[in-house]
Amino acid sequence: MISQGLDLSLKQELKINAQLLQTMENLSLYTEELREKIKKEAETNPALIIHDRAASFDDLATAYRNRTDRRESYGDDAPVFQDDKEATNWMEGMVSEGETLQHHLLTELGLMNLDENVERTAETLITALDRNGFFSIDPDLLVKDSDKQYVDEAVKAIQSMEPEGVGVRNWRESLKLQAKGRGMKGKEMKIFSLLVDNELENMKAGKTELAARNLGTDKEEAEALFAFLKTLTPFPGRKYGSEYEEYVVPELSIKKNDEGKLELKLNKNAMPLVEIDPEYSEMAKEYKDDKSPEGKETGKFIREKINAATNLINQLELRASTLEKTGAVLMDKQREFFLKGPMYLKGLTMQEVADEIGVHEATVSRIAASKYIDTDFGIYPIRALFSNRVESNDGENYSKSAVKEMIGKIIRENNTGKALSDQKISDILAQRGIKAARRTVSKYRHELDIDSSFARSK
Repeated sequence: MISQGLDLSLKQELKINAQLLQTMENLSLYTEELREKIKKEAETNPALIIHDRAASFDDLATAYRNRTDRRESYGDDAPVFQDDKEATNWMEGMVSEGETLQHHLLTELGLMNLDENVERTAETLITALDRNGFFSIDPDLLVKDSDKQYVDEAVKAIQSMEPEGVGVRNWRESLKLQAKGRGMKGKEMKIFSLLVDNELENMKAGKTELAARNLGTDKEEAEALFAFLKTLTPFPGRKYGSEYEEYVVPELSIKKNDEGKLELKLNKNAMPLVEIDPEYSEMAKEYKDDKSPEGKETGKFIREKINAATNLINQLELRASTLEKTGAVLMDKQREFFLKGPMYLKGLTMQEVADEIGVHEATVSRIAASKYIDTDFGIYPIRALFSNRVESNDGENYSKSAVKEMIGKIIRENNTGKALSDQKISDILAQRGIKAARRTVSKYRHELDIDSSFARSK
């Protein structure tokens, strides 16, 4: 009797774990992946009925291409994809997104001999890479606290993969990583790094002698390094883009209504409506008391299919509920951003949101992965709403993204006719009560892909 009890407990635990794993997987899937999964499930489960509430993606893609829209960039952490004056129809907010890079890297990861903790962490980080192969937010913010100790090793593993140059923050770091991967080191690597960071515009403008002086080398070496740079790929992840464009739609919307108040909506049209076939439910009742061998077998088959359908429906409802709860917390914590725009994005961690809705940080990380939110200022990856804090003198909380946008605006509005030094920009921020050292300004300027030569009025 004791062994039977243990066996029953083990079976129950395995069943629960399998369902939990399935739920976690569904949380992570982006819209089109989940739609495809539901479709395949319906093909093998006759108890499922699917009512697809979205229009044909081919039609949507055509409509998207035919639209005339302005596109502005607010930096790596908060790209804007559509004009805020356009119609706010869900399907007009499609964003072209390639996902095959992740599949490629995950396959490569499976062939590496890594510690299981490092491998698990690397898997999480790979799913957060954008189509260029870059991290849009700090890798430390993408994993749970217990896995932060494995981040450095996981990042190194990703950076050792093909294509060369992935697993970094931007194209400048990618070019440097590719150079190191091809054997560049020492003084030559130092000069190449300075070339990438500070002298590209001079080289492109033919001011080779000026660039060489600034680099502390001769003209021949500067030309050789620039020629080598041209053999590298600034956006390595795009090599693995899909032959056909894939389109995703935002699953959440947070916009001002006619009364000027923020309103949260879950895009129910993004997912098909899944139901259990009423005929199968009636058949289950009919065969419930059938004692014949055929009746028992048929009844068992029907119950299994209905149970599988019920589990899928419950998982989809949990996914939608968790997404909506996450959106509600974001609407509260990032209220100024949704009302006033990117410069008002505050520092916010996934752990803070997890605490608010009563789930683990990893759950928030999964629900934010590869999903988008529609706002009055454009469509954003949900992950872009999480960012490091930058404190001001008066205790105001700014996000890294907001400070980067301020730096970009300071440079764009500079009408002195002279380039602004990083220290000068730091001083201007200090006058506004924001503490940002010169090195921090330089780092953020590079992440914005703004060369020092651009820090002047055009």
